[in-house]
Amino acid sequence: MKNKQQGFGLIEVMVSLLILAIAVLGFAAMQGQAIKATDESLERTQSLVMMRNMGEKIRLNPTAITSYQAAINSPSTTVPTVSCGLYGSATTACTPAQLATAESYIFTQDMSNHGFTVNLHPCPSTGGQTATNIMYSWCLVSAWGNTRPTIGTDDNPEGKMDCLSSQSEADSKVIKGGKYHSGATCMFMEIT
Repeated sequence: MKNKQQGFGLIEVMVSLLILAIAVLGFAAMQGQAIKATDESLERTQSLVMMRNMGEKIRLNPTAITSYQAAINSPSTTVPTVSCGLYGSATTACTPAQLATAESYIFTQDMSNHGFTVNLHPCPSTGGQTATNIMYSWCLVSAWGNTRPTIGTDDNPEGKMDCLSSQSEADSKVIKGGKYHSGATCMFMEIT
């Protein structure tokens, strides 16, 4: 009587399982990267919507830009005494500076609730705010993760890093700033 082997042997089954395990691990890694990219996209979208809203408010109240800068860069944890009708009831008319303080309070609280930090700086790409430069613009910078919403030279991703590079002069050559540091998790919006 002849004994004919039929079906799969143990070695064939083990090789098949190994190939399947490699394929499943590759798929799981790809899913992890897709989730990370989706989270980054969500953060950028949330930040952009809130920054656009604030940018429009600043454009509508340009005489109070220094009040916006002070209130955004040093956010208050206490509600401003004058609400301008934004929260509570307004009993008197607000000055542009009071409106800027009230709007900035709401903006910084909202940004903080979503995990963002924010600052308002003269944009480095336009030379900043100086007495001789009347064409400068302002940059609203939002950051999350290990990035500060600042303009500077710290590009070390191991600790807190600056979002944008600053303008500098090296070898009598002006190097325009305003470039994202590699690995920074931030975005900026120019407000003119």
